[in-house]
Amino acid sequence: MRLWLKVSLIALILVVLATGACSLIMLIRSGESNLALSVENTLTNQQVRAASWSTAMTSELDSQYTDVARRSLARYLIAKFAQGNTILLSGADTIYNSTSIDPKDYLPITAGSQQYVVAEINGRSMLLAGSQITIAKTDYQLYAVSDITPVYTGVETMAYQFALINACILALAGGVLMLLLRAVLRPVQTLQKNTAYLASGVYNRRIEILQDDEIGELAADFNRMADAVETHVRALKEEAERRTMFMSALTHEMKTPITGISGNAQTLLGTKMTEEEREDALIAINNECLRMERLSQKLMQLIVLRQGGEMERKPASVSDLLENVYASATGLIHQRGLTLHMQNEMGTLTMERDLLASLLLNLIDNAGKASRPGDTIEVLACGNVISVRDHGCGMPREELDKITQPFYRIDRSRAKKAGGIGLGLALAEEIARLHEARLEFESEPGIGTTVKVVFEYDS
Repeated sequence: MRLWLKVSLIALILVVLATGACSLIMLIRSGESNLALSVENTLTNQQVRAASWSTAMTSELDSQYTDVARRSLARYLIAKFAQGNTILLSGADTIYNSTSIDPKDYLPITAGSQQYVVAEINGRSMLLAGSQITIAKTDYQLYAVSDITPVYTGVETMAYQFALINACILALAGGVLMLLLRAVLRPVQTLQKNTAYLASGVYNRRIEILQDDEIGELAADFNRMADAVETHVRALKEEAERRTMFMSALTHEMKTPITGISGNAQTLLGTKMTEEEREDALIAINNECLRMERLSQKLMQLIVLRQGGEMERKPASVSDLLENVYASATGLIHQRGLTLHMQNEMGTLTMERDLLASLLLNLIDNAGKASRPGDTIEVLACGNVISVRDHGCGMPREELDKITQPFYRIDRSRAKKAGGIGLGLALAEEIARLHEARLEFESEPGIGTTVKVVFEYDS
């Protein structure tokens, strides 16, 4: 069942209960009021008749009257004062009765004050009111009878009228309520449709927010959720694509050294070679093995950094960091005939020292590969930036956005000759990310390259 229909039915049930309760209360109070008014009128009429007849009887009665004369006088006077539906009794003797009712069956009066009773007589609701009057030591019972059936039929008529009015009101209110609820809850239907789209894999659907209420807030929350889901799915897709490219590049990179090792091993096994040729083949095998070792080590570093996410960092001296980096890089720099110059204007930096040193050594190593013998590599730490600058071959501007991709190399022949495997900058970028920093590249062909590690916080 639709939500708008459920809400409409619940609202209609509440309206029915409310209007029914109000109508019932009004009917009961109206009936009680009309009955009380009828009783009051009947009691007043009976009291007036009793007083008038008693006064007249007392003034006209003579002590010399016989019982028959007294009865005749009583009948004459009550007939004179009666206004219909009047009964006069004296014990078991019925002196006057303008009705077909025997009041002793319903309201026997022996003594006491005025009394009344409502009784069902011949299918009619009759009100009997009476009192006892004593005149000359003779007891009389005077009754006034009133037909109050219209009081009850009036209540029944009002009940039918209320029922008809309530039915019309409910029909009209139900129709209007359903239309209003459908209009009010239409955004919920739109939300349901968009949720179905989201569940089926369509993540670019959004809800236009037109209401400043709970439904509008719900739509805004849905849009935020859809944005988060779309962003997450896009990130997963990008990560899947990166892993696919990563594995493809890894397969390609592993194929080259394995081919070299296999070729040289087969040559050693199946070909007669001089000692010098055998030594050259073994050196080639050893170089390819070292290359695979570097590849596996950097690959493991990259995987650990990407999966680990966070690491423990501590404030450390940038000066000590650069001294360690200089000591580690000196041998390789001198082998290439280069000069390494460092300048530090930073104090302390929150870092994981070994990882940050690995980042700088990777940058210096890349700078050394791009430089010519006699060049100088400059490392400058200033403000919240550590930069590594070389004066080598440089890179085209369009290549700068790709160089941090795993296994990406601009000049594969030069990189292979220099022992590069295309993971250094990818590893450096991950280390920078874990230090809340980013890599910025500035390069011009023939002039050189500057790589900046820009920290998002001051040192």
